Amino acid sequence: MHNQLMALHAALPKLSQADADFARSLLLQAVNAANGHKGCQPLSTKQLYWVGKLTERANPPKAATPATTVGDFSAVAALFAKAGEHLKHPKVRLQLPDGKPIVLSVAGAAARMPGTVNVTDGGPYGASKFYGRVTQAGKWLPGLSSANETDTAIVALLTAFAADPAKVATAYGKLIGSCCFCGITLTDQRSVTVGYGPICAEKWNLPWGEK
Repeated sequence: MHNQLMALHAALPKLSQADADFARSLLLQAVNAANGHKGCQPLSTKQLYWVGKLTERANPPKAATPATTVGDFSAVAALFAKAGEHLKHPKVRLQLPDGKPIVLSVAGAAARMPGTVNVTDGGPYGASKFYGRVTQAGKWLPGLSSANETDTAIVALLTAFAADPAKVATAYGKLIGSCCFCGITLTDQRSVTVGYGPICAEKWNLPWGEK
């Protein structure tokens, strides 16, 4: 009960005048009772309820921050599942508008959150920047390396990729000149036009165009 009373005392400046007066009367009674003042009774069950209630009024719970989502990520999950039939560690290489590289990969069974899509800068193991992860439901969970501007750009990129993976893969291939799935430079004119090669198209179950 001591901790409850201390919490109520600390909450006094945050209460309305009427609630603060009521709180002071409860605190005074509790102190007098503890000091053995004649005729002073310990706080009743009902009064103890109000000790907690007044403390809550002074410290209302903060509204939950809306979760950031990148849309329906099922198409991306299906891509990785298909690629996983052929590749041990499938990855997707993308790029932010400012030129920062972005690499997507699926967290393994031993990871902290298996099945989520990790987003990094593609650096070597132990030295890469971890920007965050996307759950299978499409919820974006930013990491410590994700600054505000970068975070906003990543969410926009992931949202576009979730909506149309082939379109984003094509745009990357045409911009960079290499396949976003295997990283190999595109030389065949049809592959340059599509943005990725026929082998990756088959492994990732994506359209490749006219043959």
